Amino acid sequence: MNVYMGQSALVQAAWVRSLRQPKLFAVGRYWDVIRVEADIGVPAVRVLEAAYAPVGPVLHDHGNGQTYFLTPPGTARTWQRERTRALGPGSWIVLAPAEWNGLLRWVSGPCNGPAFTEADELVNALTVATLWRSTEEADR
Repeated sequence: MNVYMGQSALVQAAWVRSLRQPKLFAVGRYWDVIRVEADIGVPAVRVLEAAYAPVGPVLHDHGNGQTYFLTPPGTARTWQRERTRALGPGSWIVLAPAEWNGLLRWVSGPCNGPAFTEADELVNALTVATLWRSTEEADR
């Protein structure tokens, strides 16, 4: 398991190892979560990957069409971006095992990368993905 930007592999490994089926987790202790529509979130992951930026776990909920980016604790306090929702302390999220193949699927899995995606990197990727989507819609 790689460790990026001082992120603890132990924090990440603790919750990943405990999963055998989807499980509800409190947000805010180990990471906050940014929720965004999958048609922006999935391309944002590809933008991060293309830029060789570390990508933390990103979950795609095919049931509600949303993606969930795990971000550093405290991100939700200052997050302000349209068409997203920041989840911090007091919020809950269902996470799935790394190999899970149901309505919840990992776009970027929880085992091989950093414990979370840095907020600044995520903002940049969401901006690019939103511009791509706007351009695609304008071309239709």
